[in-house]
Amino acid sequence: IWIAIHTQRIMIRASVGLTRLSGVAYATAARFHSSGSSFPSDKKRNFRTIGGFQTDESETSPGSKAFSAVENAAITDLFFQFSHQSGGGGVDEEGAYLEINGVEQILHSIGERPSKETLKKLFLSADKNNDGKLRLTEFLMAADKVLAGAPASTIWVIGGPGSGKGMICGKIAKNTQAVHLSSGEMLREEVASDTYLGKEVADIMKKGQLVSSGVIISLIRRRMREYPGRRILLDGFPRSLKNASNFSDQCGKPELALFCHCDDTTMIERILKRVEETDGERADDNIQTALKRIKAYHKAERPVVEWLKDNCVPIVRLDCTGSQELVWNQLLAIGRLMRSAGTNQASK
Repeated sequence: IWIAIHTQRIMIRASVGLTRLSGVAYATAARFHSSGSSFPSDKKRNFRTIGGFQTDESETSPGSKAFSAVENAAITDLFFQFSHQSGGGGVDEEGAYLEINGVEQILHSIGERPSKETLKKLFLSADKNNDGKLRLTEFLMAADKVLAGAPASTIWVIGGPGSGKGMICGKIAKNTQAVHLSSGEMLREEVASDTYLGKEVADIMKKGQLVSSGVIISLIRRRMREYPGRRILLDGFPRSLKNASNFSDQCGKPELALFCHCDDTTMIERILKRVEETDGERADDNIQTALKRIKAYHKAERPVVEWLKDNCVPIVRLDCTGSQELVWNQLLAIGRLMRSAGTNQASK
């Protein structure tokens, strides 16, 4: 009896899931079926389920370089939505298309804010026949070409929560004109902006778990595009071995990695102090989440170090258990040492 009831529930859920397929997705599936074709093996297939989108990812899928899997799934729906809005696009005998205003709207809806110049470049690079219309595949391929370019040189600043990464990055940025980007801050801003990505990561951050590699790298690349030719300090990145590998594949290896070492007790004390000073503004600033984040950091630290060594990335280790002044003096000493070495080499 239990098996029969359970089977019936599964069938009902499956039926509900099928009825929730968007008209566009259904029509697309119908076209493939009627033509006797199967889905190409080198393309990404997006399936809507009861719990959201499931994606069969491939690196060769259009849009996979510029956007995360979550964004790609949302873009498919948004594309057809904006194509039916006045001034956004339309539908002709070849199917749905977007005009340049529609492309701007779809990018804004997922948190992208390209300049007018970048928007025009993206549109013209895809509009090969100059008819002012972009199809979905054209748009995704153009986004890969224009929005997914390799960024400027990067320095990874790695350490547990409360280890002092933000302080170090802030001082370096102030004294060297480098750009300080915090992966954690970018995630919190994305959650606050209530984008598709933000909705995906909100619960994950509250639980102290790691956000997927695709999501965090998508956010980092988006922000780095605003600083062409500048050195970027990535605060709190990578958080996993997959982060390191994926970033290297898409953006290139870092020129340096700074490791901020700090004992667990000190990190927890600093986090609790931050809660008092900020009145708990950060959802992930609490003792339970802090312990989970510290555990996740220790689990990922050794594999990341090995990856850096295997890829010949220089590693600088800083003792961050002391005061901010002591930590900063360590960096100054390293700087003086390097300048001295350069001067001696030049004199020879």
